[in-house]
Amino acid sequence: MTDIFQRIDPDATFKARKDVSLFAEQVGLRRLSIFRYDSAFESSEAIHSRIDGITAGVEPGDIVYYQFPTYNGKRFENFFVEHMQSRGTKIVALVHDIEFLRFPSTTTFDEIKYLNKFNAVIVHNQHMADILKANGLRVATINLTLFDYHVNEKIIAREHINKQIVVAGSLNKSVYLKNWSHNIKILAYGLKPEFVISDQVSYQGVLSPDEIVTSLPSGFGLAWDTNSHSYENSEEYAKYNNPHKVSLYLSSGLPVIVKKGTAIASVVRKYKLGLVVESLNEVAVMIEKLGDSELTEMIMQVDHFRQLVTAGYFTKRAITNAEFKIVMGYSDEEAL
Repeated sequence: MTDIFQRIDPDATFKARKDVSLFAEQVGLRRLSIFRYDSAFESSEAIHSRIDGITAGVEPGDIVYYQFPTYNGKRFENFFVEHMQSRGTKIVALVHDIEFLRFPSTTTFDEIKYLNKFNAVIVHNQHMADILKANGLRVATINLTLFDYHVNEKIIAREHINKQIVVAGSLNKSVYLKNWSHNIKILAYGLKPEFVISDQVSYQGVLSPDEIVTSLPSGFGLAWDTNSHSYENSEEYAKYNNPHKVSLYLSSGLPVIVKKGTAIASVVRKYKLGLVVESLNEVAVMIEKLGDSELTEMIMQVDHFRQLVTAGYFTKRAITNAEFKIVMGYSDEEAL
């Protein structure tokens, strides 16, 4: 499993990739360390040499899991796959983001053509699998379902949830914070957004991904990205991706609030992990209407998922399913 080294940042980019490699190691995979850098001004020969060093321990017949994208540039991405193919390995992409869905007006890399070079692709969910196949993806897909979230400290199950909202992550995608006027408090964590937030939003500053999971107050975690100048397609992208902030909230024991029609909404609804709403205008009323029995069941379900997410269950299951698919030629679901 590739392991991406980069500066520690307060958003999900670093944390998600480090956790994947950590949980992969727990099921016996070795780490292939890749430093995140700009390869634009590096010669092709230097990139090839770099990849040779990274993969020196890889042998014919191995299965290599490649966390995509690395953001090291198109040549690095392509050369890595070509190296693994020439070495007689099987290679599986574990997708963190699909840029042509996230930034459709600026993405020039043909990700579908690229992903078709792999033996299999681990995607966020069936919604992402379907849109990629509709755009020409031909290789087998395995659904992750949720991103896992490693925690350094033991988190105690929450016995009570306060009727307030917690927002964490990239606040620039939370444009609603600008004009929030609903009768429910919001506590916001992350880098200060480019816009001025409402007086009814309490900005809590920046915490590292490892600190924040044990520091979030009791409340409902809101995962509701909106289009902005920096994030042109956030609302459409939410139909296909698994927000890492949902995993943060669940690992901290918080029920979540998500928008109807998003990919993550099907998981939240099916397993009763929070509220699925049409509009933010409904949130305060729906939280206020929650009865004690509903809230108790929600807290219990969230705690079950907290234990799965913090143990790396979904990463490990996806790896196991990919192994089965590559070795047997069909999925384990088809075998049963």
